Amino acid sequence: MTTLTLILTMTLGLVWILAVIVQFLGTWVSLSPSKFGQNESRELSWEPISILKPLKGFDEGLEENLRTFLDLDYPSYEILFSVASFEDPAYLIAKKLIEGNQKIAAKLIVDPVNLGPNPKVNNMVRAYEQASNDLILISDSNVRVTKDYLKSVARYMRDKKVGMVTAVISGASEKGLGGKLEAVFLNTFYARWMKLLFFVGRPCVVGKSMLFRKSMAQRFGGINILGRYLAEDYMAGEAVRRLGLKIVLAQDPVVQCIGNLKLKDFWQRHIRWGRIRKSQAFLVFWIEPIFGSVFCSISGAIFCSLLFQSNPMNIFSLQMLIWFLFEIPILIKSGSKVSFSIFVFWLLRELLALPLWVDIALGNTVQWRGKQLRLEGGGLLAS
Repeated sequence: MTTLTLILTMTLGLVWILAVIVQFLGTWVSLSPSKFGQNESRELSWEPISILKPLKGFDEGLEENLRTFLDLDYPSYEILFSVASFEDPAYLIAKKLIEGNQKIAAKLIVDPVNLGPNPKVNNMVRAYEQASNDLILISDSNVRVTKDYLKSVARYMRDKKVGMVTAVISGASEKGLGGKLEAVFLNTFYARWMKLLFFVGRPCVVGKSMLFRKSMAQRFGGINILGRYLAEDYMAGEAVRRLGLKIVLAQDPVVQCIGNLKLKDFWQRHIRWGRIRKSQAFLVFWIEPIFGSVFCSISGAIFCSLLFQSNPMNIFSLQMLIWFLFEIPILIKSGSKVSFSIFVFWLLRELLALPLWVDIALGNTVQWRGKQLRLEGGGLLAS
């Protein structure tokens, strides 16, 4: 074995071992129950909450998604729906639900502002300003929750050191090739890395479930300053972290109803997510592929082939199968039924990950809700 071959072998071996360790760690962390706040009594008094629901277009199961928020087991809360236009299909659905609601204080606000290029922030600013309570929950329109959802997240806010509570998202109600790929992504790769980021002290907040205090948010300028960013949820989390407050990941996931997505829809969605990551963590983005199953399995196959003269294709196939086996408990925890078809969609998603990463690397524009936006450094949106 030449010196160059030896260096290549050892490099690939180290990359392979590192990725395998991260995979093991991610699975362990994903399955470990959170101990934060477990000793809290759920019978104590509950602080009132204002739920902000920014709406845009017709999501899969929109009416039922919103209805679950009108039937929560919580003593005192209000819901503020917001849309950018009376012509938006979501307007009539929200209006119908409010008119048929007898229990919960609810408003529908159609008064967008222009604080920056982020349409979601512009849509919900008025709702934020009109919220009656200090505790604010921002939740996207494609989320569906159980009756005890508010109590499951609000209990963490009793700790004065906690600045924000978010949650892992599990994918459900998926249709079409893009929907199947999205569900398997959320219920494997995303779930693992969300937990890993919290484990290593780099929490990532998602706007599908984001609970915080308005009085705390005033310390970083409130949601108004987030209109300049595409990932307003991530930036809100960064602001909280810089204030020295904890960000907590709730024990229970919330369900995202994915609906019917084409492959193009899935691709564009992940181009957006990936380019956000690239703009906010440029150096980390360039090492992302080594932690994927395909790159890891290729590295392991070449390493074993060079060191033991084994058949690289057999080693690659075996490693991909083992990798999937470690996905199974995470899939089950996310509510997915494990089957051969799940394996096929998982394998396709993994095989697409590398070309998707290349596409992400080649540009800075994203498609979002029918608009093309351009990202600048630090996650800022070009005006």
